[in-house]
Amino acid sequence: MKKTYTHEQYPSDLKEIYSVICQMNKIDIRLKTRLRIYVESRALFFGIARKLTKHPHDALGGFLDRDHSTSMHGLTTFNNMMETDKNFREAARFALFKCCNLLEKVEEDSRDFVYLKWNDLTNEQQKEIKELMENLLNENEEKTLKKIESYV
Repeated sequence: MKKTYTHEQYPSDLKEIYSVICQMNKIDIRLKTRLRIYVESRALFFGIARKLTKHPHDALGGFLDRDHSTSMHGLTTFNNMMETDKNFREAARFALFKCCNLLEKVEEDSRDFVYLKWNDLTNEQQKEIKELMENLLNENEEKTLKKIESYV
């Protein structure tokens, strides 16, 4: 059964995650459309919300005016996209970092240590780390990791 809330009843943590996803893609993920950007953004919302909160699927789906099965399918889509799509993975890590900062939660995945410290870095350091991360993904893995860890 679809769970509906009035605007005042929405949990604040879901509002924060929703705003991060919408601002990242400059869209409203509540719109009822099946365009790819909307589907992937909703999947991102469901994946991050499920990871950072303890809300059930009916609450997550209800927040976006959908039912629990849409939330479950969105979570499956999120997991599949994380395994197969490099750009989606990068967007998800960035969104997760932003949401962790807003919700004051620490993500336990050690691979995200750069994202957890991102706001403490200068713009030049951020730019250099972006270049180093690209190199890490392509080649020179050990050398690049040492340089990245020196910033943290």
